[in-house]
Amino acid sequence: MVIPPLRRKALRDLRRLWGQALAIALVLAAGVATLILGSGAHRALTETRDRYYADYRFADLTSDVVRAPIALMEEVSAIEGVVQAEPRIVKLGRPEMQGMVEPASVLLVTVPGEGGLNRLHLREGRLPQAGVADEAVVSQDFAAAHGLRQGSRLAVVMNGKRRVLAVTGVALSPEFIYALGPGEMMPDPRRFGVVWLPRATLEQAYDLEGAFSNLVLRLAPGVPDTRVIAALDRLTARYGGGGATGRAEQTSHAFLDAELKQLGAMVRVLPPIFLLVAAMLVHMTLSRLITLEREQIGLLKAIGYGPVQIARHYLEFVLLIAVFGILLGFAAGAWLGAGLAEIYARFFSFPFLVFGTDLRVYGVAALVTLIAAVAGALQSLRGVLALPPAVAMAPPAPADYRQGGGGLLLRVPLRQTARMVARHLLHWPFRTLSSVLGMAMAVAILVASLWSFGSIDHMIRVTFNLAERQDVKMVFVAPKAMRALEDVRHMPGVMAAEPFRMVPARLTKGSRSKRLGIEGRSGDARLSRMLAPDLRPLPLPEAGLVVSEALAEALALRTGDRVEVEFLEGRRARVEVPVSGISIGYVGLGAAMEIGALGRATGEGPLISGVNLMLDEGQGRAFFAAAAAAPGTGFLNVTDLTVSRFRATLAENITLMITVYVSLAAIIALGVVYNFSRIALSEQGRELASLRVLGFTRAEVAGVILMELAVVVLLAQPLGWLIGHGIGLAMVAAFSSDLYRVPFVMGREVYATASLIVIAAALLSALAIKGRIDRLDLIAVLKTRE
Repeated sequence: MVIPPLRRKALRDLRRLWGQALAIALVLAAGVATLILGSGAHRALTETRDRYYADYRFADLTSDVVRAPIALMEEVSAIEGVVQAEPRIVKLGRPEMQGMVEPASVLLVTVPGEGGLNRLHLREGRLPQAGVADEAVVSQDFAAAHGLRQGSRLAVVMNGKRRVLAVTGVALSPEFIYALGPGEMMPDPRRFGVVWLPRATLEQAYDLEGAFSNLVLRLAPGVPDTRVIAALDRLTARYGGGGATGRAEQTSHAFLDAELKQLGAMVRVLPPIFLLVAAMLVHMTLSRLITLEREQIGLLKAIGYGPVQIARHYLEFVLLIAVFGILLGFAAGAWLGAGLAEIYARFFSFPFLVFGTDLRVYGVAALVTLIAAVAGALQSLRGVLALPPAVAMAPPAPADYRQGGGGLLLRVPLRQTARMVARHLLHWPFRTLSSVLGMAMAVAILVASLWSFGSIDHMIRVTFNLAERQDVKMVFVAPKAMRALEDVRHMPGVMAAEPFRMVPARLTKGSRSKRLGIEGRSGDARLSRMLAPDLRPLPLPEAGLVVSEALAEALALRTGDRVEVEFLEGRRARVEVPVSGISIGYVGLGAAMEIGALGRATGEGPLISGVNLMLDEGQGRAFFAAAAAAPGTGFLNVTDLTVSRFRATLAENITLMITVYVSLAAIIALGVVYNFSRIALSEQGRELASLRVLGFTRAEVAGVILMELAVVVLLAQPLGWLIGHGIGLAMVAAFSSDLYRVPFVMGREVYATASLIVIAAALLSALAIKGRIDRLDLIAVLKTRE
């Protein structure tokens, strides 16, 4: 096959400029890969969740009651919009696990029936047989943490009585994708799991024959859950109903939705920036590369090639690089996206993963990249193609360094090589600025990728060192009288104990409403405190409500406003309370009152839901044994374990994502720096060879290019910090949700790390360029066509 001459030239150019072409292709691939991997992972998780919910009939509503008769289900099923309603028994039990100092807890749930809601996906074994009382299915993560399998034995204390269960299977449930223990911030499968039991077993253990403590509902498509919730709450109020919860507020779904929102935010914020930066860098590099070949373009015109043919030749050259970069980005993005989706699927305990290819995302990434590359080539060609052949073949006129600030340099005391560098940079200010901007964007992407580590450390420090300073939070099975505080204080190892009361409530201001738990604390509490925005302890007044910044923002509240509070348990009192302060907080929507004021507002008097404790480190084992033996103990939240789990979970998820983005940003930085250095060498090869002939050493000649590179890299740092700071702010706004808010903490170490990565890329490029300078063929470089 005969290859046309211009195409043969394009292939030869690719071989000759393979280093620059590869660097450009890698920059393009990095931009494409960021979009593909983020979009692919987000789409896979969303489709997996939706299919899992549909296949296993995840309920739309759930509601807890104290004790309601089965006969109530007829009225529940008659509510308009309800397609299916099922009563259940849901209670907290305490498993006896060998080798664990801190007591664990399990949520005991009725096994769903055939065709029921929240069906189980069996990973191993079978469901309990009808009529067999002591068979159970356990959740997969809990089973893995404790080595439980089909045939294992599990002892669980139910309602104060110990029962030994035979494990018949290990399962997953759409209801517990994100299984959190009471008061926990992160899943800890060692200390919390789910156990599904036959209804008869739970009826007998908790004296609920003919009754239920929880019900789940499925609604007809398109039916708003607000109307159904209102009707259901009216029916369950007389049975101690705590208010129905829609799917949006269901704990597991809410956390999964928040994670998907964060992943979606990263897809919306970072990949477009990567793609735009890559496009800009390709535009700069190719523009300057084609400008260097004006003599070849003039020669082609002189031997009869028209402007369209020459333009097509350079477009082919550009497209070959762009297509290689796009294909490489497709492969890397798909591979990384699938890996990221698999990690998320394991973390959220999905039984399967739906990972497909959205051709629209691939098409958009390819189209934007091709447009950017072609635009960069056409803009450069436009000026050169307009020149007559004789003019184009002639070298550009020597630069007049008296213009562009060069004359001022004569009065500045500089070494000769430094003066040469300064004159060259100042003579082409737009070229210099574009190079600085390109490197600054590489710095900015790194800054925007690295800031989250400091923010997480700040979140942990504020939450667990300043606000929640207790060693253990003991949660009771049910609210108790204040005298229970004295019983806890007498347990071994207890050095300080402060009561708290948690009451579910709905806060309303105008048309805005939020459901949350209002926490009652002692006015002089020292272990669990509200913090002002300046991190000072915020005292709780005798009357009034202190709300978190997130809640104040959600309900448009300010200090002094009055908010309507509807308590969702007990007497279900409805009161109007003044907002006495706004506190800082990063986890959930928070609201707190003085514990006595909360008791008066609910009309229930001085009840407590649990106790915050400070322990003697040497008596931890004795305390946990005593707490486990106490019949009223529901769950123990151990702060050290929560923090370690919090760090481990976030470290696994965020570190993976950030590592990917940092790696891609480093590729962009390397590509920018290498191309800048390579093009600068091509532009100044003749001058550098002349310096060698005049007696300059290799080191002195290399110093000219390397000093120019150093100036551009150093100038790019503060601009990159500023741009990265802005991108970080945008990401924080996109990450915030009702479940947690990410503080924006941009420490100096973030800027330093980002700059060091770019400087390291510059040093690698400098080594490559110095090698080329040392190998300069003086005779070949100094040849001219005049």
